[in-house]
Amino acid sequence: MTTLVSKLRTQGASTITTVPTEITRRLGLSGGDSISWVEDGFGGFRVGRFSADTAEALEQHEAIMEKFDSVFRALAK
Repeated sequence: MTTLVSKLRTQGASTITTVPTEITRRLGLSGGDSISWVEDGFGGFRVGRFSADTAEALEQHEAIMEKFDSVFRALAK
């Protein structure tokens, strides 16, 4: 597993970073592309190429988890 680091900097009211070249190569990204940040449930995020299909699936997943929260909690006991 590779760990790549980038430094945050302030630009106006935003905090920005540069995506390392190795990441853009592996994800097939170029200037103007969109990336998504998906919370991993362990205090971090997974970053990847944005996909409208994945975004839709995650929205549906969130709705199901919210709707059946009490059922999942009961099953987890």
